Amino acid sequence: MKGSDVGKGTVASPLRTLGRAASLARPGDVIRVLPGTYSEQLVLESHGEGAAAITLRGEGPSRPTLMPSSNRAPGAIIFVRGRWNLENLHVDVDGAPMAAVVFLPGGDKSRLTGSELRDGTAGAGVIVQGARHIRIQDNVIHHFIKAGHDSHGVVVVGPSRDVAIRSNNIHHNSGDSIQCQGGVGPAEVLLIENNQLHDSGENGVDIKECNEVVIRNNQISGFPNATIRPVGSSAGDGVLVSLGARGVVIQGNTISKAGRGVSILSQVAPPEDIWVERNTIQNIRNFPPHNGQGIRIAGGRNVHVVENTIEGTASYGLMLAADGVVVTGLTVRNNRVKGGPQRMLVRLGRESFRPGFSMRGNHYARGGALCMDGVQEKFRGAYAGYRQVFLGEHLPLSSPERLDVWRLLVGADQGSALLE
Repeated sequence: MKGSDVGKGTVASPLRTLGRAASLARPGDVIRVLPGTYSEQLVLESHGEGAAAITLRGEGPSRPTLMPSSNRAPGAIIFVRGRWNLENLHVDVDGAPMAAVVFLPGGDKSRLTGSELRDGTAGAGVIVQGARHIRIQDNVIHHFIKAGHDSHGVVVVGPSRDVAIRSNNIHHNSGDSIQCQGGVGPAEVLLIENNQLHDSGENGVDIKECNEVVIRNNQISGFPNATIRPVGSSAGDGVLVSLGARGVVIQGNTISKAGRGVSILSQVAPPEDIWVERNTIQNIRNFPPHNGQGIRIAGGRNVHVVENTIEGTASYGLMLAADGVVVTGLTVRNNRVKGGPQRMLVRLGRESFRPGFSMRGNHYARGGALCMDGVQEKFRGAYAGYRQVFLGEHLPLSSPERLDVWRLLVGADQGSALLE
């Protein structure tokens, strides 16, 4: 590789190391990185609040490769503490216990675009830890694998704010493809949009202790990947929301080949104000065992399940307040539930676990079955004659008249109909 760190940093007099170029760069500069391999650790510092971004850009279709320096100490190859744009880079962590890129406080308004990041053994490939206004777009992030432990593709840690993760291909990591978690405070304002998230060891998207999150128009499949992570560390949710997350919208995603499609779980604190809407959920497997639900609402306040299409589930398409945990203000409407080989469409928990429950306008596959926990207790007095149409607590939908029985006993789901 040509160049000398006593050079001027011009085409005619190039520098040898990225560290030297970064130290000389001033706000608004572009560092053009020629093809080659650079074994360095970079700390990209701030030039003051309001300073223009400095761009570190790989030149040409053959991206320059950044690799660990000789000591391979835990940490990251690139720490961002100021406003920097990272473009068209290949960051190969080469099995070192390091992340590829970490955005730290002071790294506000930075971007990571058009790059490939791979092969670390720390807790994540890309970490946003306390930075604001970060954009992670059009990257491939893969094979961050820590044996027997989490190594997420991207992790956002509070109090980070306003982070957009768009149009990335994130796959084959030993943790989640994307995780958002609290730190010294919750992370807030996170957009996860138009990504391909697949074949990682735990979940597609895992949201906990984070507020104002939009998960929209992603392709999510292949969870959990047991070739990367032992079965049992996760149910392999396409999207998991827990630990008191607030204001989460899960919209327009296609989720397939997962242990569960979408799960909302209380775990320490109930999530609040959650919308699960217009998603397509299909081919949901009983793997790991005792899973296979399309949408599982097992805790929360003001959870809305609206206009989803659910088919090919190994277990219930919709499992609603049926885990012995209270779900307050649950709304379920205008969903299309087609079931899977076992034809289990809906399992509804006891009335005491769903105060403020509303259900209407859903469409169910003919021949499938609806289930309400404790329904046998209703078969007394005026309801005694309905016992014969149930198989235990399951109601097979052989005719529209069976839906009339369901509506009567549930006291909801007006406007429901059979899918022919």
